[in-house]
Amino acid sequence: KKKKKKKNLKNKFLLTTHLLPFYIMVHILSISLFKWHDEHPKLLCSYFDVSNFGFFQRSGARQVCTFVSREVVQRSKKTDCHSVLHKDHLCHVKIKASGLACAIVTDEDYPNRVVFSLVDKCLDGFSNVHGDDWEAVSNDTEFPTPQINILLQQYQDPESADPIFKIQADLDETKEILIRSIDDLLEREEKLDNLVERSGDLSSGAKMFLRETEGGCCIIL
Repeated sequence: KKKKKKKNLKNKFLLTTHLLPFYIMVHILSISLFKWHDEHPKLLCSYFDVSNFGFFQRSGARQVCTFVSREVVQRSKKTDCHSVLHKDHLCHVKIKASGLACAIVTDEDYPNRVVFSLVDKCLDGFSNVHGDDWEAVSNDTEFPTPQINILLQQYQDPESADPIFKIQADLDETKEILIRSIDDLLEREEKLDNLVERSGDLSSGAKMFLRETEGGCCIIL
């Protein structure tokens, strides 16, 4: 597969956190929906495809995806729509004015325009099933939405999942999604490795796995 050329490099900053240091790539790793909050977004539902990971890596992979998704949502604002690049993966986030947020973790080469089409479908599908029931939650609360898991599988192949991807004229008219650096979202001198240690999304085993993989994690350049 031909690698995507990096354009407008001055607007695209790399985060070398090594949070997902896995050598096997899949297109979409996770889809998570949250009730946005600037201190601790509340997880509403999450679905994963970690089938290509080793059996003993899968739990850690799911936890890392949840951690990254929550941190990016927390440090975004209502109506934000952007992607955060770290190593070979992207976390794509869109937050509606209502505070309903969707975060999708993909590999770096997954097309932005297609993933944000998926984001919109996930947000609309969740709202159609649950209405505004999620607005009252004050803790992580599971809202089963199997349609999102179906979309996760369908969109593993972006060309077959989204016909818009095949229509170059439409793609040319689509606004480029800004790829941001996570250090744009963190507070001054705040480091992601400290967030890892404080996170409730990561078990002690997952934290140890991150420390042992590739000689450490969470070094922000």
